[in-house]
Amino acid sequence: MKTSILILALSLEAGAWGSESRPVPVAPLLPAASEILARHLQAIGGKEALEKVASYEFKAVGREKEMEFDLRIRLKRPNRLRLECSLPNGMKIQSGYDGTNAWRVDPSGIHDLDPKRNDQDFGELIRCLDRQTELAWGPNMAQAHVTKASRDNREVYSLRADAQAGPPITMEFDVKSGLLIHTGHSALDDYRTVDGIQVPFAIRNEQDQTAIRIQAVALNVAMNDSEFTKPGKVPAENRAVVEYRDLLNKSNALEIVRRPPPSRIQRGKLKALPVYDPNTGRPFQVDVRGADLTGLVLTNRLADLLRADFDQNTRWPARLPAGFDHQKIMDLGKNPGLKVRELHRRGITGKGVGIAIIDQNLLVDHVEYKDRLKLYEEMHVSTQDETAQMHGPAVASIAVGKTCGVAPEADLFYISVVNGEMQNGRFEWDFTHLARAVNRILDLNASLAGNPIRVISISVGWSADQKGGKEITAAVNRAKKEGVFVISTSLETTHKLAFHGLGREPMDDPDKFTAYGPGSWWAKVFLSKVRRFPPGQRLLVPMDSRATASPTGAQDYVFYADGGWSWSVPYLAGLYALACQEKPDITPTQFWAAALETGKIITFTHMREKIALGTVANPVELMESLRKKP
Repeated sequence: MKTSILILALSLEAGAWGSESRPVPVAPLLPAASEILARHLQAIGGKEALEKVASYEFKAVGREKEMEFDLRIRLKRPNRLRLECSLPNGMKIQSGYDGTNAWRVDPSGIHDLDPKRNDQDFGELIRCLDRQTELAWGPNMAQAHVTKASRDNREVYSLRADAQAGPPITMEFDVKSGLLIHTGHSALDDYRTVDGIQVPFAIRNEQDQTAIRIQAVALNVAMNDSEFTKPGKVPAENRAVVEYRDLLNKSNALEIVRRPPPSRIQRGKLKALPVYDPNTGRPFQVDVRGADLTGLVLTNRLADLLRADFDQNTRWPARLPAGFDHQKIMDLGKNPGLKVRELHRRGITGKGVGIAIIDQNLLVDHVEYKDRLKLYEEMHVSTQDETAQMHGPAVASIAVGKTCGVAPEADLFYISVVNGEMQNGRFEWDFTHLARAVNRILDLNASLAGNPIRVISISVGWSADQKGGKEITAAVNRAKKEGVFVISTSLETTHKLAFHGLGREPMDDPDKFTAYGPGSWWAKVFLSKVRRFPPGQRLLVPMDSRATASPTGAQDYVFYADGGWSWSVPYLAGLYALACQEKPDITPTQFWAAALETGKIITFTHMREKIALGTVANPVELMESLRKKP
């Protein structure tokens, strides 16, 4: 989250980028870094216009994994900052900088921050805002090395410079517009004009899938310096210390160590149906899981209902609009799609192949996968999170579910892991626990006859500079040597293989390739040509409009209108398990090449433009090609 805020500040504080320094020599025909930065400055409004802005206020919504939050950001020049974050559980976190001191207030109290030690992201933002020294946050980008590159079918100027500490800093600017569109692992999209200033309204970290969508921007808002000063009173509410534990089998026994109870999602009677706004990029906008809608008139709400997330505990009114059939939507959503069930009828089900999943607490007795589950353990799991979580049952059923799954007869080995912990009221990522879980699976696999585990599904990503980044990277490299394919949202980094998730209207047939299009969260930038990629670069699999096992009961199901890469990862794992059954000696590289070779290209029309989208996985053709190859 802080990284995305930093990027927003960088795009607006471009006037501090040391344009007076001499550029280093660059390749012929390429502009100097200082020229690129000056063009960006002009593109976002010009130096004179920016200097007239004394303060910014942003209201935004964000998402980190499946957690949503509301965010308010206040910036006052030259060096005042205040962040207010509200989480769904009612927890509120405030951070501030008054030009000298940094602080945070959370339910556990008031904390002084040392930005160089215990909050480096916050420190980067502070150093960006502090104008007392020229670009104190990092190198003088005006002297950066310049290259010309391509990102998502767009020409960009890439500026790369060594940082004072840590990895080099890279920023990419669109050649045509001059705007900053990518830096580090984060992309900036949807620039809009606010009082003459260009502001990126969409910021997404591609590594950890954190996304921020700006909802409102106000310039030159009156702000008192006292708003940025550390509060003097400690909040009355104190948060208990979160404790974590391991629950593992002795030796390499295959057992279920615990049966997490179902979670409860009861929203009661709604007074109104939420309205879906496609411009926010927010998931779960029309979330009626566990809600009673019987008192509402919904006959004119088809568009909103088609974006609804619901489950078997949702109570519907007697009359619903034509074109919305919640039972049909649920049944269609259970189908893995792309004619995968045709493979099942042929006996290609993943039988004899093991899939390991590392994710959140699992409802181990759900009918979708309980007969496939061989192992359930917990590693570094909070003692406060006793119930099953929504994520675990979903990814397990997409991979091996008997009705929802791509590989319904594959064996499932599952470890629940929390990839970090709460510290002073905020979640700190730590991937050493994920690395431990991967190594645990590999050790276990070595003791199993025939080493049946061929793929590990991890619906999360990481970067090398995060805590535990080196450890999880080493664990993935070990898995490569031992013939186990680790599929995560960092797949492009770990294996140089790129994928994306497809969208589908909930009433369309998932077996028809023409039913698919760009996924809900990336459709806008793809259709607007901001970040479009040609066929052959990425393997596309279903993501949106999926029905899965629900955490609320052993026979409950839930429909998710919008998905994320979290749903695509277990789909790919299941598809690889089918390939391993068909061709036991297959490697990840061979699988990916064959999937791209046999995949389909979808052609559709948008705003009178004919668009080619691909490459979409074609499971039937893929398996037939593997059967023919020696």
